[in-house]
Formats: sequence, structure tokens, C-alpha cells
Amino acid sequence: MADIFAHFPKLITHCPNLLLVDLVITKSIPRSTSWISTSVPEHQMQTERAKNFDSSYLVNNLVSPVRFYDAVRKIPSKAIVIEIAPHGLMQTLLKKSLHAESDYISLMSKKDPDNLHYFMSNIGQLFTLGLTLDLKKLYPPIEYPVGTGTPMLSPGIKWDHSKEWTVPSWEEFLPDSSVFKKTISK
Repeated sequence: MADIFAHFPKLITHCPNLLLVDLVITKSIPRSTSWISTSVPEHQMQTERAKNFDSSYLVNNLVSPVRFYDAVRKIPSKAIVIEIAPHGLMQTLLKKSLHAESDYISLMSKKDPDNLHYFMSNIGQLFTLGLTLDLKKLYPPIEYPVGTGTPMLSPGIKWDHSKEWTVPSWEEFLPDSSVFKKTISK
């Protein structure tokens, strides 16, 4: 069992204090079928703690052994694996362990000086991989009508009239415009 590690094994003695997480995570949310757990053994996957994401699951995740190998084996080919963590710690290990057709995305990086840009770039990467994203949830809702102090956009848009461009007519797009003219005139 040398490949099984605990996230924070010393927290086991402080587990009762960790239940204060109930004050922050007040609802139990059913986990999707695509969620793969690294803290719940296979024979316990049908328990309530394994079926739902709540404070109990979170505490169990913090103090239980990490079953990384078992979890990675369950990831199907052509999967998009999203690491939700303060830093993509598992990037090297996941890229080596995943199927060649799978994609890995980390949402944050401690090495990047602009984590908002890093996050948004990787959200864009998820979009290019085919995920449907509701980006409106990243921004506060817009209430209409907008306030009277809201600046207009039009003064910020300036057209560059320093160059002149020839605009072709529609006839110039035809392969042989003389044939087309004859057909119309008949």
C-alpha cells in the first residue's frame, strides 16, 4: 500500500472540529455519475457519504487515504479531466496516467502571475474542447434599465478612415461575369 497516501492524516484527531464545515456547506448535493472519488473505497460507493457532496464527504476526503490509482483507472478514454485545486499539483501524474485521447485542464497555477487570466484561458480551452459553458454565471447579473451613470459604449469606438479600400461589386465574385450577364438578359 505504498502508493496510498492520506491528504492530512493528523486531522483525524481533530475530526469533530472539522464538522464545523456544516456551517459553510449547508446543503447536500448529489454527485454526478461522472464524479470519481479518490477518498471512498469501491465497496462504499453506494453509501450516502459517497453519493452526495456535503460536509461529511469533504471531511472524509481530507482525512482518508488518497486512492489515486483506483480513481485514475476509472477515467474513460476521451475524457476531459478538470483539476479543481489552488495549483495543478496532479498535472504531471495525470498526464502520464490518462489515456492519450484524454485532455487535462487545471484551473489555477501558482506559477502564473495572473491567475484570473490563467483561469479564463483554461475556461476558453474547455469551450474549445466542446464543453457548453454558461459564462453569465461568472459575472454579476445585469439589472435593466441600467443606471443613468452608466457610460455609453459608442464614444469608445473609433473608425480608422486613414485608408481607402476598393469595395468589389457582387458581379466580380462570379467566375465568369459575362456569362451571367447574358443569362439574365435573355
